[in-house]
Amino acid sequence: MAHKRPRSQTCRRSEMSFLTAVLSVKQGAKTLLETPFELKAHGVTALFGPSGAGKTTLLSALAGLIPNQHTRGSVIHSKYGPWETEQFHLAPEKRGIGLVFQHQQLFPHLTVGENLSYAQKRQHDGPKLTFDEIVAIFGLGPLLKRHPQALSGGESQRAALARALINAPRLLLLDEPLAALDWTARTEILSALSHIKTELQLPMVYVSHQWDEVIQLADHVQMMEKGTITRSDSLAALTTDIDFITQEQRLASAILMTQVSGHLPDERLTELALGDQTILVPMITAKPGTDVRLLIRMLDVSLVAEPVARSSILNTLACRVAHIKDHEGAALILLACEGQFFNARITARSKRLLELEVGQPIFAQIKATALNSPGPQDG
Repeated sequence: MAHKRPRSQTCRRSEMSFLTAVLSVKQGAKTLLETPFELKAHGVTALFGPSGAGKTTLLSALAGLIPNQHTRGSVIHSKYGPWETEQFHLAPEKRGIGLVFQHQQLFPHLTVGENLSYAQKRQHDGPKLTFDEIVAIFGLGPLLKRHPQALSGGESQRAALARALINAPRLLLLDEPLAALDWTARTEILSALSHIKTELQLPMVYVSHQWDEVIQLADHVQMMEKGTITRSDSLAALTTDIDFITQEQRLASAILMTQVSGHLPDERLTELALGDQTILVPMITAKPGTDVRLLIRMLDVSLVAEPVARSSILNTLACRVAHIKDHEGAALILLACEGQFFNARITARSKRLLELEVGQPIFAQIKATALNSPGPQDG
């Protein structure tokens, strides 16, 4: 039951935050969640961790879906005011949240178009897109007259996301929305979410235990384990942290922000600008000037003292050695390139032959993947 709104706040929120919280969820004597949480005002914050880490519980607590008796001690303050204190619980429907789970949530008795219209009539005061814009972004034109039972898994999730967004939420919570989908459907939805992120500047929390999803979409990452956030950082800082990579080599990929500079139709290639350098990737459907995230996996980087004249690897970048860490017979190298950073892992022997030192110029041969575009491929 909701109580009178408190006059004072016990949890301060910075101007850069959408909300700040101290979350506590207990079930009997068992603690399910006990952690501070801060959500940036812009961008996508990923909750990443193994199954059972408490990611869904945290999302449910933010949404106000957990009964009050289990959340005593929780404090949530958003930019719009308090959501949760010892004396006050703001009802879920008044928080202005869009929530999408991995399973279908459409009204089965309504068509896709009717589901969207229903949500549009009950809009919150968050960023808005028109009906036609939402339909175009998620490719729902041919599906508007279908009922949910006639949709594939990917079509159903596109419709569910569209319905959540047409409701004009202040905040979008996504609980493993791609978990049950195949690669094609996942790619389509990630591309649409990337577009939404750029278009609306809508804060999102994205729950996943799949790192490839996180790295395609997130700006900030909260690592979770056993009901607690163990690390909070920007994606860029996390993916170039040598100490973190040493511990989590399976996650060793970096993101470079590039821009489409042109296309080579005869060769089916797209040119991406990284500062004054050019990277070639298999052709993507993006106009010149479009910002593109470029994924560079650590194990797809090799180092050479001079550019190689003939090679099947299309891209060689002029870099500088920013940091070196020796680890189990190998060397993890942090490379600086045009103001951005990525990693390479080479053998101790290669490090010795190249005579690597911090500050030294070096050339990196890379295979790269353009992420936020249809049909990403390695190049």
